[in-house]
Amino acid sequence: MKFEGMDSLGHLTIMEAHKNYGGLGEGTTPMDLFLIALGGCAGIDIVTMLEARKQELEAYEVIIDGERRDEHPRFFKKIVLRFILKGNLDDNVVDHVIRLTMTKVCPIAAMLSNVAEVTWSYEIARN
Repeated sequence: MKFEGMDSLGHLTIMEAHKNYGGLGEGTTPMDLFLIALGGCAGIDIVTMLEARKQELEAYEVIIDGERRDEHPRFFKKIVLRFILKGNLDDNVVDHVIRLTMTKVCPIAAMLSNVAEVTWSYEIARN
């Protein structure tokens, strides 16, 4: 069982149930899409703001883990993001930009933080 979703620009996303529930491994689960969307939203905002502040960002990665409730509806109760940035970056600027993104700018973080505990940390890999 799989479904196609189309965004406002006409891009298709394939979704299906987890393999434990009959999925074939041909699409992303809807719950994973929440986490992917959060990472993309935060990434766009963080990279854009770091570039605007003339930071020398060479690489960006975010690792996201979500913990779901045991009872139905099984929405996320805890989400942890680990931002990994590489480049000649000012710690204070990075901290400010990530905090601003996660608390004020990224609408997906704002929505999810209403139903889940959303926490984050970051590390900077220097050259």
